[in-house]
Amino acid sequence: MSDRKQLSFDDSRPDIAERIQNINQNRLSVRLLLDGLQDIQNIGGLFRTADAARIKEIVLYQCTVDLDKKKFHNTARSTQQYVAYRIIDDEQTLLKYAATNTLVCLEHTSDSTLLSKTKLDKDITLVLGNEKTGVSQKLLDLSSQAVHLPMLGIQTSLNVCTAGSIAIFDLLNRSELV
Repeated sequence: MSDRKQLSFDDSRPDIAERIQNINQNRLSVRLLLDGLQDIQNIGGLFRTADAARIKEIVLYQCTVDLDKKKFHNTARSTQQYVAYRIIDDEQTLLKYAATNTLVCLEHTSDSTLLSKTKLDKDITLVLGNEKTGVSQKLLDLSSQAVHLPMLGIQTSLNVCTAGSIAIFDLLNRSELV
């Protein structure tokens, strides 16, 4: 018989204040820019992934969802309290943001490279696109490069939350945090 037991939240995080301080001092130097996402569950799921990987910040650009909705809180599991985020609704602010950050799109394009084979700077903003239309042309144009995940089946894309989570953990595995 095994002595293995599932750990509770309290077992895993006995001193939450100390844990939060440690997280804030040791964030992954990656930001997410969500480009026009519409599904509140995708956004909530990405908040959870951002928390799990200690992402520096989430930027919501033209995401027309209400983060005060119960569905968001249920999906995000209160991670919006621990993950820094900002909302950008206008193009001028987006252009200022892009001028001071290295944008890398997660999108299969005519010149994208396989994420796992791409050398990236440590401090990047990973751009994830709309559920139906992908990354907008505006953000493709503002990005320094595009990367994609391998798609070996018939479909050419994954759900944005799934794809974003895979990419984030690829970047996390490259960091000194793990």
